[in-house]
Amino acid sequence: MHIEVETRNVDDQDTALGSAGRFTQEVDGPAESGGGGLGFNGGQLLYLAVAGCVSNDLFRDARAEGIELSHVRVKVSEE
Repeated sequence: MHIEVETRNVDDQDTALGSAGRFTQEVDGPAESGGGGLGFNGGQLLYLAVAGCVSNDLFRDARAEGIELSHVRVKVSEE
């Protein structure tokens, strides 16, 4: 599988629009650190990606083993 993502800032601001194929997501920092506060920051997106991968893998592997999952919650945080 080939994966490629891209970000481009919006109108000379810190806020960026991230894209992967036909999907887009705002990427920003909190207003108190100079961002616009309009979307996920990079760290949040990284953690969300990890949680998304684990969730996808759980459903894929369960399906392969004949196990039916209906609810999965994955929480990623720093200590």
